[in-house]
Amino acid sequence: TMLVSLANQDYANLAVLVLDNDSDQDVEARVQPVLPAAHVVRLAANRGYGAAANRAPAVVKGSSFFLFCHDDVYLEPDAVSVMVAEAFRSNAGIVGPKLVDWDEPDMLLDVGRAIDKFGFSAPVAEPGELDRARHDAVRDTFSVSGATVLVRADLFEAIDGFPNDFPAYEEDTDLCWRAHLAGARVVVTPSAVVRHHETTLRSVPPEERFRAENTHRARMVL
Repeated sequence: TMLVSLANQDYANLAVLVLDNDSDQDVEARVQPVLPAAHVVRLAANRGYGAAANRAPAVVKGSSFFLFCHDDVYLEPDAVSVMVAEAFRSNAGIVGPKLVDWDEPDMLLDVGRAIDKFGFSAPVAEPGELDRARHDAVRDTFSVSGATVLVRADLFEAIDGFPNDFPAYEEDTDLCWRAHLAGARVVVTPSAVVRHHETTLRSVPPEERFRAENTHRARMVL
């Protein structure tokens, strides 16, 4: 479904790179019928989302932006074009969309976050908050979700991308934090809508997730 949503984007200059994180499936056979022009790279080991995404600059040359997506998202047809336009309009280094629940798209998942000095996040949208257009203005934010995020290519390389040693959780906060330190803007454009299934979040035991989140927060602060 994610691949179908990319195939249906109205942004003309879109090239797709699929990173197979050492899965046990024939990913290329699934990609080609939907996106014949997509380039598939199989990685030798699964070191997590951030480490896989960091391979993009070595494979993709000449792009102005990288759009990083989890495999459990669905982008509305104008999502990419809206995010790219906002990146130029706001002179932003990182742009995030409005993330909504996969099954209940009127429920907000992410429209940006603040953090405190210990790295704990304070989301703009309350857990379970319904989308009633309260957060539909473009705004600066500290961080956005890595489930779908547009990053200026030169910025991504300048700040060394995502942390390679965060297998999961908080790699997006770390990326945005370093973008701020580099003087870049991070914004949310709610006109770009993305549905997110949160597959990993639902499958990992809460205690394991909290342990990893807190470990990565401590490392970010240090």
